[in-house]
Amino acid sequence: MFSQTWQVGLDIQSHCVRALAAQHRRSGWQLRYWWQQALPQPVLRDGYMENSEILITLLKQWRIRLPRHISLRIALPAQRVLQHSLPSPDYRLREPVRHDYITAQGLKQFPLDSQTLAMDYRIAPSNTNQLLLTAARQQELQQWLHCLQQANLQPQVVDITPSALCSMAAFAGLTRDAGLLHRLEQEWLWVAPRSMPFAYGVLPVSETGCVQQALAAMRAACPGLGEKEVYYSSVLDEPLPAGVSSWSPFTAFSQLHPPLPAQPTAFVLAGGLALRREDR
Repeated sequence: MFSQTWQVGLDIQSHCVRALAAQHRRSGWQLRYWWQQALPQPVLRDGYMENSEILITLLKQWRIRLPRHISLRIALPAQRVLQHSLPSPDYRLREPVRHDYITAQGLKQFPLDSQTLAMDYRIAPSNTNQLLLTAARQQELQQWLHCLQQANLQPQVVDITPSALCSMAAFAGLTRDAGLLHRLEQEWLWVAPRSMPFAYGVLPVSETGCVQQALAAMRAACPGLGEKEVYYSSVLDEPLPAGVSSWSPFTAFSQLHPPLPAQPTAFVLAGGLALRREDR
């Protein structure tokens, strides 16, 4: 049986909001809906949410267009999260003791007061003996959730943008040995090859200037990348820069219904969120 529920990825950026809805069918993924809307004022500053009233008004109007029951997924900006790895505990440790142990040990890895953090964990993509810990400030997470709640939206998944980018690359069939570079409005987001330990970074446009400088900074920050191929995506309508490879998130779908967006790679984050599995 295949679910009738739309899986909806919502990508909130400072100057624009994008969404993509998908359903999994016997023949593969079906694209049900896509949407983008420019914002009259920036709503994020360094990944921190501001001017939420503008966003709430827009999201209320958008919610009306969707089915009543959806599986909504959002991603926190990379700048607002912290990550560490932790050895996976002995497999003989059972729930709920296992969860309590991981949480207690995990919170010790972060420099902030544990009472101010919300933490999640998963098995590291490239090493099943390691757990990948992700933490965000409780206050900031609640601000995002409150904004969505005011628009009658309840996310089933809260992820981070590097994971959404990595997920979309996997669904699109990109090689695990390639790096990923995604151009946002004010920064580049890079993610290490999926064959390597999970790593990512944010490069401000004001500091890097051009794609070649961003690539150099990416390779310097991720030495294991070396001269491996880098796939490039962008929210901007621009020619493919030299030194990178093109790709489209829509290759992951077996059923598409035109018209499609003029800039397909602007939807890599929304797509990665829409296609990922729900957390268990």
